[in-house]
Amino acid sequence: MAAANPLISAAPALPRLGIRGLLHGLDYQWQVLICAVVGTFMVMLDQTVVNIALPKITTVFGVGVHETQLVVTSYMLALAVIMPATGYLSDTFGTKRLYLITMVLFTGGSLLCGLAWNNTSLVAFRVIQGLGGGMMSPLGMTMLFQVVPPQRRNTIMGFFGLPLMLAPVLGPTLGGYLVEYIDWRVIFTLNVPVGLIGLFLGFTLLRESAHVPGLKFDLRGFVLSAVGFSAMLLGLSDAATDGWTSATVLTRFAIGTVALAAWVWVELTDEHPLLDLRLFRIPIFTLSALVSFVLTVGMFGGMLVLPLFLQNLRGLGAAESGLILISQVLPMTVAMPLVGRLVDKVGARVVILTGLPLLALTTWQFGQLDLTTSDTTIRLWLAARGCAMGLVMMPSMTAGLNAVPLPQMSRASAMSNVMRQVFGAFGTALVVTILQLRQTFHTAMLSQTMTPQNATLQQLMSTAQQWGVSQGMSAVQSQALGVMIAAKQVALSAAVMGFDDVFRVTAAITLLAILPALFMKTRRAPAGRGPTILAD
Repeated sequence: MAAANPLISAAPALPRLGIRGLLHGLDYQWQVLICAVVGTFMVMLDQTVVNIALPKITTVFGVGVHETQLVVTSYMLALAVIMPATGYLSDTFGTKRLYLITMVLFTGGSLLCGLAWNNTSLVAFRVIQGLGGGMMSPLGMTMLFQVVPPQRRNTIMGFFGLPLMLAPVLGPTLGGYLVEYIDWRVIFTLNVPVGLIGLFLGFTLLRESAHVPGLKFDLRGFVLSAVGFSAMLLGLSDAATDGWTSATVLTRFAIGTVALAAWVWVELTDEHPLLDLRLFRIPIFTLSALVSFVLTVGMFGGMLVLPLFLQNLRGLGAAESGLILISQVLPMTVAMPLVGRLVDKVGARVVILTGLPLLALTTWQFGQLDLTTSDTTIRLWLAARGCAMGLVMMPSMTAGLNAVPLPQMSRASAMSNVMRQVFGAFGTALVVTILQLRQTFHTAMLSQTMTPQNATLQQLMSTAQQWGVSQGMSAVQSQALGVMIAAKQVALSAAVMGFDDVFRVTAAITLLAILPALFMKTRRAPAGRGPTILAD
């Protein structure tokens, strides 16, 4: 574990000229925040922007859909492998050195991805990219909690949370534009200048944290967590398409369950565990994890389903959908820092309990969505939902980490990010499954109403037959056209009803977070309390 009061060593003296002088004039907490936001935003953006380019990559490299999907899967598995080890690596090498290593890995991997000559090389380079990207978010949180005193953490984390919310919305918009108008390789090479800026900022601004001597690497825990989390994430990623009871998915779940059960035993008995499961003895940390689980499942549902509705049913492109979805993020950019300051004053529980019903209500509102709903109405609903999300997202996460002793912060931030990855995969699989089941149900129900006595069906068939005859079709062909149009209308109506059901279900799921939130008795930290650091 890290030392009780890690000292931050002073950075080498540099001439304070221009932008460098401006940055060095900031409080050290804000310097760390800038470095953390640059790295985290770049990594989060990359996770969503790549999906848009998959069809183009399939065409360019002449491979099948399953081979191309490895571009995403390899990155996800690299995250699952390296993320649990972030705490050990930051304690062993120091946060500044590890930050620079992660930036080099991610930036170098991005450059190599842009130069990939076939699908196999692209998959290999995505692994390098993922090894760097997987450490960035937990490392950024660790650096911030080391230098920010408890009474200001919610304010700072409000700013840190912005890239977590902004990147998933900007990703499809930016990716769609780059793929359509420039080149798919730019989605990777675009990271290079940003990564170089991050390296410059990290080298000149960050101060090295104290190394923790005598730590032993938990090899058993590392291997078991890599196998367990990878198997679970693979199973969840395929559950919605292959079915939860398919042999492949069940096999992956079985392997993941056995590996994680063994991993839990190892972590609880090892003197230097990779991820310290004893953190769950801290009530606030456990309650925060429960709230985050419910919120992640509910919010991932909304963030996944609405783009599908806009693109698959409304016929919008990825860039057009992104311009609508950004209406949710813009209010959050204002709300989250303000909410952070409010939480620092009144505590997290009041704010979270205010936000959860509002989030459920604004999500339930999307249950009225149909093909005639205007873009303006959707934007207004999204803006309201974005404000509600700002009240619950970072306050719930920060409350749990605030309860963790500073020496265990690196392990706690790694644990928090691992859980977020697993919760997100579970939420995505669950929501897609619900969507498929409800669409099948509504298709069956609507098909039963398609009888000769149905006045709407008769009118549709008559109109279709008249049009077919006017186009020179025979009576049989015209009738077949009418049947096809009717079937398409049933499928479309069932799809809309299925999407509405998902929003209602995720709204109900969100309300479940109220129960653990009721017991989150957090209190504002005294103004003088905080880690011993060199702040300036």
